Amino acid sequence: MILTLTDLVTHDELALIRQKISTAPFTDGKASAGEVLRKAKSNQQIPGNHPVVKEITDLVMQALGRCDAFMSIAQPRRLATMLVSRYQPGMHYGLHVDAPLMGAPNHVRSDVSFTLFLSDPDSYEGGELAFEHGSGEAAFKLPAGSAICYPTGQLHRVRPVETGERLAVVGWVQSLVRDPAVRELLHDLSEARELLAGQEGAARAVELITKSYSNLLRQNSEP
Repeated sequence: MILTLTDLVTHDELALIRQKISTAPFTDGKASAGEVLRKAKSNQQIPGNHPVVKEITDLVMQALGRCDAFMSIAQPRRLATMLVSRYQPGMHYGLHVDAPLMGAPNHVRSDVSFTLFLSDPDSYEGGELAFEHGSGEAAFKLPAGSAICYPTGQLHRVRPVETGERLAVVGWVQSLVRDPAVRELLHDLSEARELLAGQEGAARAVELITKSYSNLLRQNSEP
């Protein structure tokens, strides 16, 4: 399930992240790609060991933690990794799936990916995040401060940037629930419960949905 998260970070948080990025160097993004993906990847990243990355990671994790929609769809257990990427004219990332294991030597399974858009969409041309599906592609170019999350195994690409600069924070989490189909069921049940809560005569439906949600999570979670 692909889910957009509108205004994940506040205006002040967005400004702070941008300010921190402006103080850090960028290097070739191929350094974090496996051998197979290096030919497909053309972007720049702040080195993962730079202090700014840790500071930005903390800010984004706080924002994700207060986002009910993300917590519902991701069922996060722990962070795999996070990086800051930059695409300038001519840069792109070809069709790929993200690595299933990250953070060597203490590997973390990557279940849910997210991209936080940092550049205003009218400040650059191209650069859409595009997902492959049976009849073509679904492309997204969200407002600065908004994010999108999706199953890590989903084929996707970043279309070539034609003009301007595309900045984003990209991250991956390991979920308590390994199966993306089960995560989607849990999310749907949670949303249905919230829609019914407080409606006259819906108490029994809420009880049954809560029971189903709890038992489905109990059977499929891996703490």
